Amino acid sequence: MRITPLICVLVLAACTTAADTAPDIAPLVELARDPAVTRVALEMPSGEYALDTRHTSVLWRVRHWGLGPYTGRFDRASGTLNFDATNPAQSSVSVRIPLASVSTGWLNQAGERVFDRDIAAYLGGEANPDIVFESRSIEVTSPTTGRIHGDLSFSGQTHPATIDAVFEGGRIIATSNRPAIAFTGRTIIRRSQWLAGTPPLHNSNSPGDEVEIIISAEFLRPG
Repeated sequence: MRITPLICVLVLAACTTAADTAPDIAPLVELARDPAVTRVALEMPSGEYALDTRHTSVLWRVRHWGLGPYTGRFDRASGTLNFDATNPAQSSVSVRIPLASVSTGWLNQAGERVFDRDIAAYLGGEANPDIVFESRSIEVTSPTTGRIHGDLSFSGQTHPATIDAVFEGGRIIATSNRPAIAFTGRTIIRRSQWLAGTPPLHNSNSPGDEVEIIISAEFLRPG
């Protein structure tokens, strides 16, 4: 297995997307929604929320050799959300993802995650250890959907990126009496935009240029 092509796949995973190429997304269908969960943003308190890292996932998919999508993830992320319930377009979000947390699930014969470390190094993790997304504006497209426009910094470069987001709901967590809100985001980026100037792949068709990123995030108000 060649490391370089799949590494590029990972690059995409880290990033968050270009708006005009991102597909629409719909909330996960449930047979019965918990009555304690509201889908009305106005019913949740405004203010600063922190990313709940235990209930957040960052997945990425890239087509390998023109065949099936190869899937990986980042195991860690942190961030803040300044939520304006009465005017969601005035909200803002910031997310930071450590490159060292990249995870493909692939181990060498000694059971070590060498492949993941190689990917992080290829993505410039030593000089730029984090992937950072900072929102600039939010476009509300319906009571539960919107587009988050911002700047994505990665591999020493910063480019505009857009995330299509769905408000999954909010509730008061019974065990802590803290408000929590959840979002799902999906985007597609081109890895070549953030990896410009890097050595060419042995076969440019190997990983594919488009990377799909799916982010499921919960945010908690401070206790």
